[in-house]
Amino acid sequence: MKAAFLFKVGILVAVLALAGCKLVDQTTFAPSPEAPPTAATAAPKSDPRVALLTIGYDTPNPNYQDVLRYAVREAETRAPGVKYDVIAMMPVGGDVAQAQGSAAEVMRAIMAQGVAESRIQLGLRTQPAGLKREVRVYVH
Repeated sequence: MKAAFLFKVGILVAVLALAGCKLVDQTTFAPSPEAPPTAATAAPKSDPRVALLTIGYDTPNPNYQDVLRYAVREAETRAPGVKYDVIAMMPVGGDVAQAQGSAAEVMRAIMAQGVAESRIQLGLRTQPAGLKREVRVYVH
């Protein structure tokens, strides 16, 4: 019985001694690895979402009102209270005011259908040169 008690005490002492130990791994020898090199200019991230509607401005004053009205009506039917992101996409070096004006015009068209302004968010993004200006409408 004394041997069993000493064995249990020995195990308890070993467990307590090892409790403060840490496994050896890569952080033991290199606790703060080098930061990865950063690029001088990072490419803008593309939006992984699929747009509800994309309005292209290849021609001036595109006729999008009927398609937009249908898209908003369908979105509201499926998810009442849905929120809209109206994003103006413009080529690098494009006319910012023109892109913002196009997005604001689409926003007003959505509001004309009874959607509250608080449910619409405007945005502006650049895209690679050579692509035309467009406005994308996303829902979430």
